[in-house]
Amino acid sequence: MNAATGVPDPAERLIGQIRFEDPYEWLEADSPQAMEWQREQDARAAAELSGWAGHPVLRDAVAPCIARTLGTYAPLHRGEHWFRLGFAGEGARVEASDQPVGPSRVVVDPVALGGALDWFQPSPDGAYVAFGLSFGGDEQSVLHVVEVGTGELLPERIPFASSATVAWLPDSSGFYYNGGVAPDTVDPDKRLFFHRLGDTVPSAPEPITVREAFSLFPQVSGNGRWLAAVTSELDPRADLVKELPAGEWRRFLADVPGRGYGAFAGDQYVAILTDQAPRGRLVGIPVATATDRSTWRELLPESDATMFSVECAGDRLVLCELVGTYARLRVLTADGTLESEVPLPGRGVVMQLSRFGHYLTPGSPWMGTCISAGVGEFTFVYSSPTRSPGLYRYDCASRQLTELVPPDSDRLDLVVHDRVATAADGTVLPYQLVCRRGLDLDRPNSPQPALIYGYGGFNVSFVPGYLGMFTPFVDAGGVLVLAHVRGGGELGEAFWKQGRLGKRQTSYDDLYATAEHLVETGVTSTDRLALVGSSNGGLLASVALTQRPDLWRAVCALVPLCDMLAYTRDAYTSALVMEFGDPDDPAQAQFLYAYSPYHNVRSGAEFPATLFYCGANDVRCAPWHARKLAARLRDNTGSAHPILLRAVAGGGHQTVKYDPGQVAEWLGFLFRELGLTPMPNRSAA
Repeated sequence: MNAATGVPDPAERLIGQIRFEDPYEWLEADSPQAMEWQREQDARAAAELSGWAGHPVLRDAVAPCIARTLGTYAPLHRGEHWFRLGFAGEGARVEASDQPVGPSRVVVDPVALGGALDWFQPSPDGAYVAFGLSFGGDEQSVLHVVEVGTGELLPERIPFASSATVAWLPDSSGFYYNGGVAPDTVDPDKRLFFHRLGDTVPSAPEPITVREAFSLFPQVSGNGRWLAAVTSELDPRADLVKELPAGEWRRFLADVPGRGYGAFAGDQYVAILTDQAPRGRLVGIPVATATDRSTWRELLPESDATMFSVECAGDRLVLCELVGTYARLRVLTADGTLESEVPLPGRGVVMQLSRFGHYLTPGSPWMGTCISAGVGEFTFVYSSPTRSPGLYRYDCASRQLTELVPPDSDRLDLVVHDRVATAADGTVLPYQLVCRRGLDLDRPNSPQPALIYGYGGFNVSFVPGYLGMFTPFVDAGGVLVLAHVRGGGELGEAFWKQGRLGKRQTSYDDLYATAEHLVETGVTSTDRLALVGSSNGGLLASVALTQRPDLWRAVCALVPLCDMLAYTRDAYTSALVMEFGDPDDPAQAQFLYAYSPYHNVRSGAEFPATLFYCGANDVRCAPWHARKLAARLRDNTGSAHPILLRAVAGGGHQTVKYDPGQVAEWLGFLFRELGLTPMPNRSAA
């Protein structure tokens, strides 16, 4: 930028053989000039958002709703203890108890250690807990180990353990884990390491080369004989295997197209395969003869349900599926015989941890499992849009479902309507409407204030979980719309692949088809319709406001990516080329450029009221993306609607959804623009 005039300089750039002017390139680097600009924009936005008259009421109303999404975790039964998450005002902590519910004691108090808990995994005998601790919202975990009996921290301080998976040996003497060699901002790739408790010298990484080192994690069989290397967070597959303790690594499922991930059941690996079965089929694979497909046995064929995860609960298999985006849990014998279907409380979702709310991620033992499995039993969290998370335990032998902790809120005054839109190519696009019971959505000439929430990427299943932070919006008379667009995995592998790489425009067109259906059917109108999305959903929102500004009264992009030609400048996001494409590849640069929000701002277009809400410490979606797009929109909009940038000091990728003060700011912005008034906190909301 020209320091004398304050006018952006039209810097010329060449990326992927695309030559273009980039007048806001100066906002990419965290230079003193750029950071000063960010602080000015943030201060302006913070004053405006917190100064809204309804902000204090909304903050008080949203706080208990968020608390209900954070506080329920399916406890793990290990040894003599049940391990669970407890939540105090400062965040999550690990607790141990003799029972799945009831009195407990704190095993890991991250606040006392000066940080935040990212993940944890108890040892098989319950004697130890490995856990990740990070600071300032940066999610850059340091691996610690605590002895449960004494509460003593062991000497282990293993850095670069963000999103780690710890796979303990059956005798609890040590574990394999996925770790890095530098911070994610420098090198996000993971390696597999072995750590024996008490060792002071780090081990060398396992000598393997994998297809997606960005997402690599270990699995150890329950009998301690096998170690698998699972790769990819998109289509996870147990690519390599070795026999412990000293066998050589060999190819396992690496030559099987698509997903090939599941659980060890003795010397058999039970996997969900999507090769020629995009919704998944369940297959038993003898580990010793895995390369000989004639030894495989299909346990369940593909059906209309989408297979999401399979776990072993002793000698039973527990299969979690999505039927039209809603969860189904079935228990099978080891040979695939259906033994029972768990009688869920209704149509909703099943998760291990309620804080993930509307997202099920494939291939992540921390985010992508639906249950906490024990021997002959398992626990899980169930919720629906109108019912807050409750905790349940299922005994496989007796087929008895027990409600351990009832939902704090069961909103009989709210209702869910399942509807469908149709994409231009004829694809059926389901969506859910959540609103107050009795609200007439089909009355002519009476459009309601509506808010679309969506994601559509990375094969993540976007599911209809508890309203949580959106509850005050519905209480105030709004209609929440949960949109299922391609790029997500809730309707199978084909649904994901039709919205990734060069086909990502399909995801955005699906969103527009859903929005247009809402308008055509009279649910809302374009002057009463808002959009919000987070992370990849923030990209979805940013694309939508630049491609179709006519559809929205207001848009809120939470922690978004906005410049898809420069997104690989950051080490963490550079690993996402497998989903988005590589801007240095001329062919892929073309389709990235075609939808990149920053590069598609039309001068004079009447953009809707827009808020970019970021965490200043976010390593996943750095705030420079929002800086550049906010600046360009503000200088080119033809409307009088505000364009705001909030970059919360000390905030990270997740705080925008879990901190009541932050949620009240961005949700209040949407309230204000749609003319809604928040209702006071209701104790059972």
